[in-house]
Amino acid sequence: MKALVIGGSGIIGNHVIRALLSEGIIVRSLTRGITPSKNLDDLNVETMRGDASDEDTLLIAMKGCDWVFHTAAYYPTHMFDRKGHVNSALNSIRTFISAVSKSALNKVVYTSSLTTIGMAKTLADETVPYNLAAKLPHPYFEVKYLMEDEIKKAALIKQLPITIVNPTGCFGPYELKPKNLCIIPQLVNQKMPAFVDHCINVVDAADVAKGHVESAKRGKNGDRVVLGGHNTTVFELITTICKVAKVKPPRFQVPLSIGLIPCFLSECIGYMTNTPPMLPILGLRFIQYGQKFDLSKQTQSLGVIPSPMEPCFERAINWYKKIGYC
Repeated sequence: MKALVIGGSGIIGNHVIRALLSEGIIVRSLTRGITPSKNLDDLNVETMRGDASDEDTLLIAMKGCDWVFHTAAYYPTHMFDRKGHVNSALNSIRTFISAVSKSALNKVVYTSSLTTIGMAKTLADETVPYNLAAKLPHPYFEVKYLMEDEIKKAALIKQLPITIVNPTGCFGPYELKPKNLCIIPQLVNQKMPAFVDHCINVVDAADVAKGHVESAKRGKNGDRVVLGGHNTTVFELITTICKVAKVKPPRFQVPLSIGLIPCFLSECIGYMTNTPPMLPILGLRFIQYGQKFDLSKQTQSLGVIPSPMEPCFERAINWYKKIGYC
């Protein structure tokens, strides 16, 4: 058995690799990084570097593999140029679908997003259709929905062996995003003076990885499963992280409207200078449209029971210390 993980240096992809290796599965990782990734150093994997939006690259990467995990779908880096983001996202996912159709694969697991699940009055689940199109909160929401829709049609109409998973807010070690985009180092280093509160769902990335592997084994074509953990609030989340890290939590809670101001300015500066925004507005949009989830399908169809978060936070803190973020 051999599996390809697209995006093996990302937190989800890296955990998927580790879950596969623990089951004795041979792993090939496709990453776009030019230099070796720190979170792949200790893993016995075949590393391939290339552009996941190039069909020839994908076909080479998929050759000889039984399973494919796509954990690195297009991700808008700023809030502007919605049309450009949509075009890039659709081109990349259609290229991926074309490569899948030309490869002899037993199962493909596509990592979508919690934002493709529509807002529910009580607990959200996989049956709630996307319903934020009129609000246009951020290009991320639209492109994730459109890509998932393309994947679902490919599975149902073209009969491709693709299952969709929708992780909620992932935490854990092996994250390599810039330090300013990682909430745990910001809290540990006392760089977050204020927060915006709302309900959210958070999950150990190791549980998400297990959900990916179980979806490859049991998932139905065209089906989707939310991979989540615990319904909580931003206040409870940061309080728990700070308790584990033995630091004081932020003192001030601010309204969303106040928090959006510096983020919007940061987005404008980043767009004008062609650099990633220091304070991406997407983080606040995640909070604004955060909700609680019913995880019955995950537990019943995949057998994945959410793990407690405190040990996950401790492992994450140790990782961030190891790479010099804390």
